[in-house]
Amino acid sequence: MKRAFVLLTAVVCVGASHLAQPFRAAQEVPPPVEKGVLAVLRRDGILFPFAAFRGTVWSAPWPGGLKDVELPVNLVSIPERWWGGWRPDSWRAWLMDGTSREIRALAPAQFRVHCAMRLGVRTDYRPQDELPILPAEPFPKDGLAVSAGIRLEPIEIVKPSAPEWTTLAVDLLEHFDRVEASEVSTVAANARWRHPFAREMRRKLPVKIESWYRTRMENTVVSFIEAVRSYPPRPEDEGCGLETVFSGWIYHENGRLAKRMDLGARLTYCDRVNASYMLPFGRIQVKDRIYWVAQYSGHESEWYGVTRLERTRVTPVIDYFAGSQESCR
Repeated sequence: MKRAFVLLTAVVCVGASHLAQPFRAAQEVPPPVEKGVLAVLRRDGILFPFAAFRGTVWSAPWPGGLKDVELPVNLVSIPERWWGGWRPDSWRAWLMDGTSREIRALAPAQFRVHCAMRLGVRTDYRPQDELPILPAEPFPKDGLAVSAGIRLEPIEIVKPSAPEWTTLAVDLLEHFDRVEASEVSTVAANARWRHPFAREMRRKLPVKIESWYRTRMENTVVSFIEAVRSYPPRPEDEGCGLETVFSGWIYHENGRLAKRMDLGARLTYCDRVNASYMLPFGRIQVKDRIYWVAQYSGHESEWYGVTRLERTRVTPVIDYFAGSQESCR
């Protein structure tokens, strides 16, 4: 398959996907928590902590690479600072099927992300689905594990059958054209490359929405979308034509698309090398603030993010890099 260009994502700030099941675990709404730890739950039962908070202050204290790291032999020997300054005494797994359950941490465990070793914690979690044949990148995640007291709410995943699905691509067409043109200019300047399709021809091709995630906040809806514009393969493309992959944040106010948005574009081929996709785990509320928790990954890299949502903007608060193909070179 053709390799994609190594590109910088062009972002334009204008103005200043499967339907998620509601989490069915019973329960009364717990009191607000003052501190917590978030961890990705891998299908093999290993949790990988990546974010901690105290009040509204977030950190990513868990070690990434293991070079010069003294590996703990048991749970007690894991330094408290790796947990954010305190030691969680229990864990709840919020699974992708909408259920939740208590899980028990057992012992430190190493695992591999691409060709790099990472340290996690083995648990008593047993998946219903079979483990993939290795290597599998990104390795399947079954949900998010959180320390006691944190409640994870679902992020709405809009179905393609929703009436607003088709109209969104039309409403965003001007913005897609703008960020694509900016990306093409960036590549032309950096790689001395010329897009084989002129801008006017590019504008005639449709953009297809592939994923749409959203959260309602009073009269505002904050969404993250992923979309693509595909080009017909040329003879030299060997059947795998160029594509422009779009992603980013948009806002609707009182049912209307707002002018402000943060959309980016990336040029690639149909094999989507260097493209990444969101896997939304859910949202949590800390005090009066709402945060999205998600994985972002492709075949080449993987990282986890916590993003604060407001009615007028989104702000990344944690980006935890898990690994990439660079470690295999």
